Amino acid sequence: MEFSIQQSDCFKTGFFLQNKQKADYSPFQGNDELFLTQEGNASLKEEILKLIDQAERVIKVCSFIITDREVFQVLLEKVKSRRIAVFVLTQLDPTKLKNTMAMANHVTDEELSENPAHTHLYHIKALFDQGAHVRAATTAHAKFLLIDRKMGLLMSANLTTPSLNLNTESGIYVDNDTVAELDRLFDIIFQHGTRYRQYFTASKSKAFVVSNNEHVSTDYLLINPSGRLRYTYEQHTHHLYETMLEYVNQATEYVYISTYSIVGLEKLPAFTRAVEAAVSRGVSISIFCRGMNYRSDHLKNTLLLAQLGCKVYGDVYNHSKGIINENTGMIFTANIDGNHGLINGLEVGYVLNKVQRAAFLDFHLTLIGSSPYVFHTHPQRAELFKTYGDYEVLKGLKPPVFPDELEIHGMKSIRLAEADFKRHAIFYARQQHNNFLVIGPALYRCQYQSGKFTILSREEFRTDLEKYILKFNNLKITLN
Repeated sequence: MEFSIQQSDCFKTGFFLQNKQKADYSPFQGNDELFLTQEGNASLKEEILKLIDQAERVIKVCSFIITDREVFQVLLEKVKSRRIAVFVLTQLDPTKLKNTMAMANHVTDEELSENPAHTHLYHIKALFDQGAHVRAATTAHAKFLLIDRKMGLLMSANLTTPSLNLNTESGIYVDNDTVAELDRLFDIIFQHGTRYRQYFTASKSKAFVVSNNEHVSTDYLLINPSGRLRYTYEQHTHHLYETMLEYVNQATEYVYISTYSIVGLEKLPAFTRAVEAAVSRGVSISIFCRGMNYRSDHLKNTLLLAQLGCKVYGDVYNHSKGIINENTGMIFTANIDGNHGLINGLEVGYVLNKVQRAAFLDFHLTLIGSSPYVFHTHPQRAELFKTYGDYEVLKGLKPPVFPDELEIHGMKSIRLAEADFKRHAIFYARQQHNNFLVIGPALYRCQYQSGKFTILSREEFRTDLEKYILKFNNLKITLN
């Protein structure tokens, strides 16, 4: 079988393209209610460092990962002072202990580039050695900071250098009642829901982590119906997710949602039903996310929401998360992700007061107004090539140069189909002496010579490959 694809052809799916109506970017000018990470705005990191420095008795940190050296150093100094008890609740699992790339579904591309698993383990081991109380749960994705049981900061950011200096992130102070509830939740998970509790070193280069059984009784996980704290904890409670559904179901005018990614919607049927019903009754739903044209799972699920009637915008660095309708709003730590966190991890959220909601709404309007990308269904390949070329320049990537006329040869026995080529963008990757093509969710090892790719085998999908979109005027494909 032989067929061709031209750059003038339209995709059978959707992609993020340049937003021709976007306003010029300027960092959002928040207030004392909302703390951010944006280009030109580091108020969230400044607030984190200030809070830790002000602590007098106890610090409780919950973060999926801790790799920022400045935050690590101020925590370490507090531990060394011997005057302050420092508790760290973080995430570990066997895959993170073995392989940094296992974290790809949980951290941003910028964080992955920092070898986060190694740095994270080094930091928590160093804190533990100096006297910090460090434990890790397998599903902890929540991010908050509690100081002296009096102040609490809930945020979207991991304690990493990209999250605190580059990504779009948001954080908010919670009220006194929520500080007490978060403190109690922290203690419950720390005492009963952590698998990893001891760290020791057998050599200078190897840290061993001791595993324990974990058991959290549902009797501990009480929800205060009049409080502002919302959380998901594995299979025990999905109150955070249920509150998101309420906000969509109760909306009469608009809903704004921010998230890093949109994946696993097949496991969130109540969410897609709520979105469809809201759109059918005239509610405008706008979603702001990261415009990841290189993630087929993100594109697949974004397409579903776009087909339901959502307007989806994106940028290069978003990691902020929240939901707002015309009456209320909530900041939270979960993504719109049915695979990780939202219905099966430890995630927290906070129902905003009126002043906070107004600031958070303005923040979303600013993000959407200046968003560089907007999601389109069935765009021309040439439009995506232009958008992706500008993205490569922004990220400092140096893509290989191929001829305008290209060929791909492969065998049907390797599970290649014409529909896959016409539906997906095609990416090229190289590592050492190996060449790869990425077509949707599939990775293929190939040979390349003089404008011709020969597919050799299908490989297990990998996230550690730097990918470049394959641009062409005409692509001839032969499947035998």
